[in-house]
Amino acid sequence: MRPKLFINHIPNYDWLIALEYGLTDDGAPSENWEAISNEVGLMREGPDGRYVGFKAVDFSELDLDSPELAAVWSGPKFDVPLLGLGDVSAGEVMVGVRALLGDRPTTNRFYFQAAIHEEGEEALDLWLSCLAAGDSMAHFALGYTLYDLGRFHEAYRHLRHYTEISPSGAWTWCWYGKACEAIGETAEARTAYERAIEIEDDGGEETDAPELLEQMDDAQAA
Repeated sequence: MRPKLFINHIPNYDWLIALEYGLTDDGAPSENWEAISNEVGLMREGPDGRYVGFKAVDFSELDLDSPELAAVWSGPKFDVPLLGLGDVSAGEVMVGVRALLGDRPTTNRFYFQAAIHEEGEEALDLWLSCLAAGDSMAHFALGYTLYDLGRFHEAYRHLRHYTEISPSGAWTWCWYGKACEAIGETAEARTAYERAIEIEDDGGEETDAPELLEQMDDAQAA
């Protein structure tokens, strides 16, 4: 069965992210990506798995007829409900997005941009709308927002899910560890913090995981 792609158009970055519904490019393992050019990459479900979509940067500037991008026309095929297209290549998806959306962002981006400027319940409402609009990256923000509101069990669910679809993000694991710790799952929290530290040591973003793990150890020893 061909993947049904969710279209995430971000004109302010000039990005097009077209991935199977429920997935995110954020924190996707590098070995899951297959470069077509410096600007376009196909994403697989695992290093040797099926193709689940693609990402294009400098999207509006791409010359889709250039020899460098020939593979966007001959590669894997997808269904794209937003465009009313089925069994189409990445190149056909990009042409369709340009024609339909132009320089308009997809709906999820309106909610995303509004949410990053809010806190508390206002942010929660916007992140929920972003998620409902199809943007799975909102699971992460929804998780830490619920955590800040003291709704730890709900935060735990969203953050646990995000570690599954964004396994290479250090902050993903750090926040998941915080939610685990908040609901008393200390062994799970330890595993999450240790994973965040491993990702940091491999060149990922620095997080609070080392300090949080030390504090948890001190509390258990007291």
